[in-house]
Amino acid sequence: MLNSGMLLLRLRPSHALVLLTLAVALLAPARAEQKSGMPDLNQEEETCLPTSTTNLIVWFGTHGYPKLIVPGDSDDDGYIHTIHAVMAETDARYDMGTRTDAITGGIAKYIRDAGYNCDVEYRGIDWTKVKFADVVKDDDADKFKDFDSTTPQPFSQDWLATNSDPNTGFILLLAYVNYDRGNNSFTYAINAGHAVTLVDAQPDTLLIHDPAHWASEPGRKIITPELITGGLLRLPGYNAPVSGLLLLTGSELEAPEDATVMLTGAVCVTLHPDKPAAAYVSSSAGGPPTAGSTPLNPTSTPTSTSPVRQPSSAPASSSQSWAMWIFDLLFKK
Repeated sequence: MLNSGMLLLRLRPSHALVLLTLAVALLAPARAEQKSGMPDLNQEEETCLPTSTTNLIVWFGTHGYPKLIVPGDSDDDGYIHTIHAVMAETDARYDMGTRTDAITGGIAKYIRDAGYNCDVEYRGIDWTKVKFADVVKDDDADKFKDFDSTTPQPFSQDWLATNSDPNTGFILLLAYVNYDRGNNSFTYAINAGHAVTLVDAQPDTLLIHDPAHWASEPGRKIITPELITGGLLRLPGYNAPVSGLLLLTGSELEAPEDATVMLTGAVCVTLHPDKPAAAYVSSSAGGPPTAGSTPLNPTSTPTSTSPVRQPSSAPASSSQSWAMWIFDLLFKK
């Protein structure tokens, strides 16, 4: 299998020169907006949320906020101590994933305990309206009852453009869904969610780091977002409107067969370098009951996505954004 360097050698010199000139001349400003050097950590068992969060935390830590990285960490150990610290604050478990009513509060507490001021906001489906059955006693329910109890703002794709700010970053929350054309509704294909780290957002493409990958393989993926213009996501006791959310296609996201991937919301982390750390105040609702991921291990077989697309009103592709991805594919992993 040819690597990118070998591929470049097989191009005609004139073509290579044109491609390189296009990338340098057109895309240097656009590439400056993405979070270059974002870690690409891989999750262990059901730890997609704390792993995706740690990607962003470490990026902040190497770009002006060093106390966010747990002392003693290094690239060699994969920042595992930072992941464990984020897991503790978000009440994440290897076997059950992450409580989404603890996500925004847990991330904010971690950052503020490190000595930095921040805002952590969720926008998307209002999961407080979902009526989940109490199969077993939830000993942690009271612990988080005061967090994330307000109605979140609706998600908008335009919001992701603020990712270009070096003090702002996003964790995207995903669900695997099936589409019923007869009543224009979605249902969960599996009762689990997933979380990925946003690296760069363009109107017609998203660059993400997906923690559901083996350590020897990259989780860097280019995703095509498609705007959902109507319909419902059928959840226990609540039919959630999904207009404004996104269906995601492109690089495989390990969706079950015949299912597609829906972005149900996003968590935005904004650091304030000019303000002292303050106590956490909850602001908006989290995601589904657990933000775990479909287990992925060396014995599992990745599945392919069979997306059902809604009408899209996303802007047409620009030559700049497409050229950026070509440049990225050739010169990044």
